[in-house]
Amino acid sequence: METNDTQQGTTGSAPDGATGQEEVQVKWRKKDAADQEQEAGGDSTGAAGDGNWEERYHEEHGKAETYLTNWQRAQADLQNVRRRNQQEREEYSKRANETIIRDLLPVLDSFDLALASIPEHLREQAWIDGISRVERQLRMALLRHGVTPIEAEGQRFDPTQHEAVMHKETTEHDDEAITAELQKGYKLHDRVLRPSLVEVAKNTGAGPSGVAQTTHTTTIEEK
Repeated sequence: METNDTQQGTTGSAPDGATGQEEVQVKWRKKDAADQEQEAGGDSTGAAGDGNWEERYHEEHGKAETYLTNWQRAQADLQNVRRRNQQEREEYSKRANETIIRDLLPVLDSFDLALASIPEHLREQAWIDGISRVERQLRMALLRHGVTPIEAEGQRFDPTQHEAVMHKETTEHDDEAITAELQKGYKLHDRVLRPSLVEVAKNTGAGPSGVAQTTHTTTIEEK
C-alpha cells in the first residue's frame, strides 16, 4: 500500500509539476508580450518624435542665427569702442603739450627779433653762432613734438591760417597776396596754434576785369 501511495503521490505530483511549468511558461510569454507591446509603444513614440525633428531643427537653427547676429553686432560695437578710445588717446597725446608749447612761442619770437637785428659785421662772431645754435635746438625740439611754422610770405591769404593786420595798395602783387610776415605763426600737427600776422596786398588794378584777374584766369585755362 505504501508503494502504491508513493507511486500515486509521484504520479499525482507530475500533473502538478506540469501545471506549474506551464504557468511559468505562460508568465514568460505574457512578459514577452508586454515587452513587445512596450517596444512597439516606444517605436510609435519615436516615430512621432521623428515627425517633429524637422520643426525642432528649424527652431534651433533660427536660435543659432540669432546668437550669431548678436555676437557679430557685439564684436562690431567693441571694435568701434576700441577705435574711438585709440583716437581719443592719440588726440590727447597730440594736445597734451599744447599749453607749454604756447608759452614757448614768444621765446621763438625773441630769437627771431634778436637774430634779425644783428649787424652784418658781427654775424661771424662766435657768440652769435652760439645764439643761432640755441635757436635751432629749440626749433628742432618743438618740431619733434609736431610744431611747424606756417608758410606766409609769398602765399595767398588764408583766413584759417593768417591774420591780416595791414593792407598794402600795389600793382606789383596779386590781390590778397601776402607781401610781408610781421609775426610767424605755428601749427601743432594739423591744428593752428597761432595764426601768422601778415601784410596783404590790395591790387588796385585787379577789378572784375583787372590785369591780375585776367592773368589768373588764363593760367587756369592753360592748365
